[in-house]
Amino acid sequence: MKPDKVFLILTWTGLAGYAFFAPASIAVSQILFGIAVLGFFGYLITDSSRKDLVFPPVLILFTVLLYVGYRFASMIIADSDLLMIKEDWLFLMVLAGGVMFRDIKNLTRVLDIFAAGLILMGGYGIWQHFVGVDLYHKVLLDRMTFGYRVIGNFSTYLTFSGFFAVAAIFMVPIAFSAGSRIRKFYYLLASQIGLVCILFNYSRSTIVALIVGVIVLLLLIGARYRRWVSLVILLTLAVGMVISPDFMSRFKNMKNELSAGYANSRLAIWGATISMIEEKPLFGVGPGNFHDNYITHRRNRTGRNLSHAHNDILNVAAESGIPCAALFMIMWLLVLLYLYRGYNRCPDGFQRGLLLGSLTASLVFLVMSQFEASFADEEVRLLLMFVWGIGMAVLGNLKASERLSEIA
Repeated sequence: MKPDKVFLILTWTGLAGYAFFAPASIAVSQILFGIAVLGFFGYLITDSSRKDLVFPPVLILFTVLLYVGYRFASMIIADSDLLMIKEDWLFLMVLAGGVMFRDIKNLTRVLDIFAAGLILMGGYGIWQHFVGVDLYHKVLLDRMTFGYRVIGNFSTYLTFSGFFAVAAIFMVPIAFSAGSRIRKFYYLLASQIGLVCILFNYSRSTIVALIVGVIVLLLLIGARYRRWVSLVILLTLAVGMVISPDFMSRFKNMKNELSAGYANSRLAIWGATISMIEEKPLFGVGPGNFHDNYITHRRNRTGRNLSHAHNDILNVAAESGIPCAALFMIMWLLVLLYLYRGYNRCPDGFQRGLLLGSLTASLVFLVMSQFEASFADEEVRLLLMFVWGIGMAVLGNLKASERLSEIA
């Protein structure tokens, strides 16, 4: 077998393995992602037709490169642990996915495997709600009035809810645009099991983000699907709220979060973070140094010692400076703009559903990240990179098809 074929098999095996294990294990999924990256670069080196490959938009890649470079500079200036740069290797999923996922047939197989992982771990999460046991960590879960707060195999409740929120909303438009009825039902089942898990997790920021995502989805999706999407989501919400009446009670207890006087409120955390930014606006305190600096800047000494700002933009600004946060926001703006423009240009069909899934999932992540440190959460961030890679791949197909039409 030729070397390029070996590397190609290695790449797709790694991507498919990541897709299956992502809802269950960050360690296994990142190992498989590493295998995919190794295979991808091997494929680029050995494939004679690499000049014909279409990569993600240069402007996005250049902005990402500037962002990572500035973060690295802030590490050097702040004398941070340079190994903190390892988080940014996750961007390679966008590059590898943006090239490899242009093969829609193989991408569909990866999505089939991803849906299987969601159904398996989502089913485990629903089981946790009624039993209250985390088998992986061998602990009992937080008790609610009825049932327990689910966490899956993840280490925090917010990681679980963030991951399943991005995954669930991503799969909805893909389900409705899938080619066969069996695949429509299969993808829809995965998305709705994920949605139930989110309800049983009780994370408020995730629910708010999903509401925004559903509104955007209903505004953009075709009229013939709008009624069915609304019906499916409302039915799932109704069932979840009947089974779990504690869901709404979480929102009745938000007064503390809106009070700067409460030590652990978002306002108090953001206030301390802004104080950190004001002290070192250009290069920040350095990635990995948030915790030590937060202790000295928090205004209420009874609060928790945190390692992030519960807001991605503020977190980047505090760790790496305001210019780096500006690059971070430009990167986000470019990705959303390219996905939206691609969705408007793409003809109806499965690839248009992929673009809409990527766009709405990205928006859900972005809204969540205003209240959490989602970009610092590797499990959720790598899933976002997976979603971006799929969106970039469809943009690549659009670009290639437009070139062919110009030639014709």
